[in-house]
Amino acid sequence: MKLLLFTVSILSLAVATDAQTAKEDFAKLDGTWVGGVRSPGGKSKTGGATMVQISELTIKSGRVTACKDGKGLNLGSCDSLVLNPANKTMDATGKTKNHTGVFQGIYRINGDKLEWCASNPGIARPKDFFTTAQVQFHMIFDRKKP
Repeated sequence: MKLLLFTVSILSLAVATDAQTAKEDFAKLDGTWVGGVRSPGGKSKTGGATMVQISELTIKSGRVTACKDGKGLNLGSCDSLVLNPANKTMDATGKTKNHTGVFQGIYRINGDKLEWCASNPGIARPKDFFTTAQVQFHMIFDRKKP
């Protein structure tokens, strides 16, 4: 009986810790970010690091509320983000011009820098941070200063 109570206590603590870490990561994500999608191989035809400039990615309360390209055109939105801080996964449910569904991804936050690598719906979750055209997209953002 003591072993069962101990096990339940440890599992409850682990769930509470994961929930707190997710809450902390969501707080870190809230805001407006600027950056873009790294092109395959890390360089575009012009030598820059991005193939699609994302002029604005706004995350608020676990949702992507705005995602615009360098010309201000809407790239899509996500109704929900699900984080698993232990595995550093971030799944977005939403739609883009060409895709609707769950965009499975991985993420890392370092201060005012966010890296998010997501796959198109129906494609397996990325295992590492790189872009494969039409399959997975390595996005790098800096927090927009007020």
